Amino acid sequence: MDPINVLVVDDDPSIVDMIRLGLETDGMHVLSAGDGAEALDVLGREPVDVILLDIMMPKVDGWMALMEIRNNPVTADIPVIMLTAKTQDLAKILAFKQGVQQYVTKPFNILELSARVRSLVKTRIRTGEGLAGPDGEFRKLAVRKGGRTVLLSIDDIIYVSAKNKSTYVHTYENQYLVDLTLGELEKKLARESFHRIHRSYIINLNCIKEILRMDGGYVVVATDRDETHIPVARREVKSFRESVGI
Repeated sequence: MDPINVLVVDDDPSIVDMIRLGLETDGMHVLSAGDGAEALDVLGREPVDVILLDIMMPKVDGWMALMEIRNNPVTADIPVIMLTAKTQDLAKILAFKQGVQQYVTKPFNILELSARVRSLVKTRIRTGEGLAGPDGEFRKLAVRKGGRTVLLSIDDIIYVSAKNKSTYVHTYENQYLVDLTLGELEKKLARESFHRIHRSYIINLNCIKEILRMDGGYVVVATDRDETHIPVARREVKSFRESVGI
């Protein structure tokens, strides 16, 4: 299998060197660019599987580069991890609305970053093989809130929870009721990047901000507005580690 090609876009050479060392140690191939303009030039010449994109850069910043990446049919589907020191909620919301798959704030754990990259590549390969279904019907989920029923894109779901015999799906800032059990949702989301990490929780692997070690186990931090902490059940630790590559 060919190594994963990662493009790191950051104007700080020390950040680029640290990421390069970590990802190449994990068997990946790292390309780099010092600003958005240079990144677009690299994308025009080299195949890239995942882009790590800083926001604040000279000349062409991350927002402008992201817009160009998403508007170009050749690069539109490349997963992007926004890698930045900006922690404001507004920046996160804008990033997700602009098509960023994940948002990681500096400083970060390089092992976690590597796991995120591998998870995104795995999801992209599965989707490219047509596992999302021929008609794409299951990519939408009927949910209820305030007496209204709406169709929610599966990509917008950060995690699913069960409480008091009810099942809820959670997006960045909203919670919706769904008329399915957690087990039924687990089967429905089986072809997606979702993982049952607890008897009461299913997490979107692409929406994990951080993985914490606690009391010999793991707790994941979701990328919702509240950065919800969700424990990984001990019986799920092995399969979770395999899923995220740690």
